[in-house]
Amino acid sequence: MAEGEPVEVVALAEAYLDSRCLHVAVNLDLADAVTDDPRDLVEVAGEVGADVGALTRIVRHLVALGVFEFRAGRIWHNDASRSLRADDPGGKAGLIKMIGLPVMWDSFSHLEATVRTGRPGTEFVDSAGFFAYLDSHPGESDVYDRGMTAMTVRRIARIVPHYDFTPFGVIADIGGGRGHLLRAVLEQTPEARGVLFDRAQVVEDLAADPRIEVQSGSFLSDVLPGADCYLLSNVIHDWSDEDAVAVLTSVRAAASPTSTLLLFEFVVPDDGTEFDATDVDVFMLGLVGGRERTLAEYADLLGQAGWQVSSTVDTPVQTIIEATTS
Repeated sequence: MAEGEPVEVVALAEAYLDSRCLHVAVNLDLADAVTDDPRDLVEVAGEVGADVGALTRIVRHLVALGVFEFRAGRIWHNDASRSLRADDPGGKAGLIKMIGLPVMWDSFSHLEATVRTGRPGTEFVDSAGFFAYLDSHPGESDVYDRGMTAMTVRRIARIVPHYDFTPFGVIADIGGGRGHLLRAVLEQTPEARGVLFDRAQVVEDLAADPRIEVQSGSFLSDVLPGADCYLLSNVIHDWSDEDAVAVLTSVRAAASPTSTLLLFEFVVPDDGTEFDATDVDVFMLGLVGGRERTLAEYADLLGQAGWQVSSTVDTPVQTIIEATTS
């Protein structure tokens, strides 16, 4: 958009049509059925289990948005659609499947109620909240975990090299998902060993790694492992202030007097400058009741839990907030 050109608000209002068409295409694994050579859409529709007439209309709209090529009833890949294949190293398909999950779509249908009440939209779908919903819907939980893994993998290479992890002998990743961040950190610290802690359904089928001990549980209710360094990547922003302090207090209870805590988070500038993660902040609002925070707000939460900020490291993606015991 050219400088000074007004925002096209009607286009914004109907943009959910664009995203929903993309969700449907990815949920159908359409990109895996399409090839670089033109194929009849009738044949492709049969493979993905779609009505050819309906799929044609979705594909035409995606083509108008720059995704796929389609002409004379035949469909083939362009660069954008090729990135949606399950085997694409960018992991976009997994991320898009997560964003299009029923629990997310349904929760954001209640966004107006969220803004009026302050309650996450997920609570209008399941009163127990987002993570309880996932626990009771294992299919969606699996898609969510894979999507979060894809998101983490996309960020790791732009974050990990900016911090020196070599002083630590034992590094614990709390809420560490499938362990991609922890393994990347251990690659930088060949003398260290790791502990991966997350929900049982996330870590139960992980392949054995001689340098990583896997523990399952809840960081809100279970005893956490001892470690020299704790990683909490995109964890604290999921929670209200009260619950965030509870998580940080649990880590403090497990820590030694010399332990270090590292938060990987988007930090809201407190000087009113542009914030690049407004979309993440709205996801937190609509889904879990958490939020992105300023450095002063993180420092306050850490202080309540017995930590103090010792330094911050800016990376091209997020800020690493280093804290020590106080």
